[in-house]
Amino acid sequence: MAAMDEKKYYGLCFRCEYRALYLEEGRQPRSECGDISRAVYSCYMFQPVKPLVLKKNEGDKRPQFGMPLLAARSHRTGIADVGLSAKKAKNGVILYWEVEEKEEE
Repeated sequence: MAAMDEKKYYGLCFRCEYRALYLEEGRQPRSECGDISRAVYSCYMFQPVKPLVLKKNEGDKRPQFGMPLLAARSHRTGIADVGLSAKKAKNGVILYWEVEEKEEE
């Protein structure tokens, strides 16, 4: 993983679930979430973007996840049912989504 310059600030909004919700549905919990011309570097509501559930397009014989331009086309079938987890790292905390286990009925 490439090291980030510690003297610079990096915008959180571009990788936040709330910015994605604003772009997809027009909902925004903070005014900054809807200001797509900029991003804040510090936020009390940041959540990484949730992963999508993808399905390969019917009839496409190429592998779903291959090299760029050679992979099959996929489409979104939903947003993954996930829970936010955190893990301590050397220089901070890593936020990531874990798939929530469903009980068999």
